[in-house]
Amino acid sequence: MVIRCPTCKFTGAVTEKRRLAADHTLYCPRCQTPMPFADHQDPTAASEAELQPLPHHKVDWEARTSWLDLIAFWRTSKNILFHPSVTFSALNYEAGIRSSLVYLLVYGSLGQIIGRYWFTLLGIRYGILEGSALNNTIHFGGTVLLTPIVLLASIFVVASLVHLVLRILRATRRPFSATFQVMAYASGATSLVNVIPFVGRFIMPTWALVLYFVGLVKAHQTSKTRVLFALLLPLVLTGLFITGIVLLNAVMHVLDFLEAIQQPL
Repeated sequence: MVIRCPTCKFTGAVTEKRRLAADHTLYCPRCQTPMPFADHQDPTAASEAELQPLPHHKVDWEARTSWLDLIAFWRTSKNILFHPSVTFSALNYEAGIRSSLVYLLVYGSLGQIIGRYWFTLLGIRYGILEGSALNNTIHFGGTVLLTPIVLLASIFVVASLVHLVLRILRATRRPFSATFQVMAYASGATSLVNVIPFVGRFIMPTWALVLYFVGLVKAHQTSKTRVLFALLLPLVLTGLFITGIVLLNAVMHVLDFLEAIQQPL
């Protein structure tokens, strides 16, 4: 028989054997919404289920008791890092950005601070950082205070650029808040990789990019090609911008050098 998801309209065929094994309820492989069998309900209930989508399964962080709920934090982080497809499919994108914002500012900032701490120790140990221990400590304290602001601003800018490209490609099925949720959760989770001394800081960007990709495909229910393009285009534009500045600087130095040579002549 053919069943249809009331949320994302995914349609699929189900065999009688799987139907019995599922105890009259299956979950949509795309958005994880329960898909009850209509012929085991009265027609009125089936019609209401079609009009009113059933609620999403909440991830642990969405059901937290407080922002210090370490159990919810650990389970959510583990699921995002190792099971991103299931986690981002189950995320409640209608809830707004509050939960993802708290997760990013608290635990994402903590991960960034830990990564900075390892490199500060490395710089002091091998004399890379100049100045006294007091000056380095004050500098590190300032970094700690600025980390949440810098992290939030960077994620907001990147999410805005990516969402803009997705809209141009007509690949958005949900508002900007869904894009921000994906990137905030992914950035917060991968920031924790910084607990691995020195190495974690190099693993983090690649892992975050993979999570962005998986999460945006699930959030907007669009093609992988469009999401990949939306993620890579800002990186390419940024690279071209930096390359242009470097080339312009090099040309200015060459012109100054030629002018200096011509003066004695």
